[in-house]
Amino acid sequence: MELHRDLIIEEVNKKDKITFAEFMQMALYHTKYGYYNSDKERVGRFGDYYTSPAVHRVFGELIAKQLEEMWRIMGGGQFTVVELGANRGWLCQDILSCIQNTWPEFYRAVRYIIVESNPYAKRKQELLFNSLGFKEKVAWHELTPDGFTFDKIQGCFLSNEFFDALPVHRLRTKKGILKEVYVSYNGNDFWEIEDEVSGCDLKHYAEALPEDLKEVQEYEVCPDSGRWIQFISDALQCGFVITIDYGDSIDNLCYRYSNGGTLRCYYKHTVNRDFYKRIGEQDITAHVDFTNLMNTGRRWGLETTGFVRQSHFLIALGMLDRLDKAHTDTETILKIKNLFHPEGMGDVFKVLIQHKHIKNPQVSGLKALQSIKM
Repeated sequence: MELHRDLIIEEVNKKDKITFAEFMQMALYHTKYGYYNSDKERVGRFGDYYTSPAVHRVFGELIAKQLEEMWRIMGGGQFTVVELGANRGWLCQDILSCIQNTWPEFYRAVRYIIVESNPYAKRKQELLFNSLGFKEKVAWHELTPDGFTFDKIQGCFLSNEFFDALPVHRLRTKKGILKEVYVSYNGNDFWEIEDEVSGCDLKHYAEALPEDLKEVQEYEVCPDSGRWIQFISDALQCGFVITIDYGDSIDNLCYRYSNGGTLRCYYKHTVNRDFYKRIGEQDITAHVDFTNLMNTGRRWGLETTGFVRQSHFLIALGMLDRLDKAHTDTETILKIKNLFHPEGMGDVFKVLIQHKHIKNPQVSGLKALQSIKM
């Protein structure tokens, strides 16, 4: 999109340089041309990548099982699920369908809120839920500078591959000193320059990095994730937060990944690092720093219930039983295995569960797996 590129160039020239987070914000979230605000098909065979809900409905069904247990832990009553960024609505569909068919009392108590910024995705979701008879169960809201547009809830905030798409700042170590990567323009193309770390807020996040980072080691910092956690905690009167995404603890992110950091682009099921090509037509994401989510959560009243691999979470909730029931259906078996196999989505994706105003909750998705054989 040449016009989109020209708009970013104009912004760069105004300031001489912009942070990579500013570039990423415009590339992904520009109201007209941004990747996440377009009518582009992002997920599935004709998109740029697959997500767990697109692989098989069992993913949503096992999350529904976890939500039902959380509802019982909280003593019943009204239970609100708030999903951040629902894409085509498949996860919501699978969760509500499973609850409706399995736990009628819970279905009567549950309501579902979707926080969605993409008008195209919202229209698709509305058509889907109206056709399924969920029109009265689902409502759409937004996040404003003052918080969410709904009242405080009792229930669970849920996200799957949401935090990885938030804009990040890129930091590098040079001769033992942290520098930030900025984006400039030389008349022909974008180019990167290094300068002092921008803003006090960012310096606070940088202080959490290990002191012995390797030379030219790159690390992505996402202050926006902390702001989302604050808003989530403000809106959660009592309940849980389930965050599912690819990422790791801060130590593993710094030492297990290459010097180039974790920032990647996804385009038609291929991976690249051409951040300044196909602007608005490809996804740009970075691995989530779950240590930051946990630390920020505690600061705003969210206690860490547990942090596990997606494989652990799904197996603990009964994934192996679902696999066994597939019998000789090879296609279904392969899809289900991809959700929890270490070489598929099982290890790179993690599940963080946090809670608020609940004393020492014990949830099945975090239980030990010693007695389960793979």
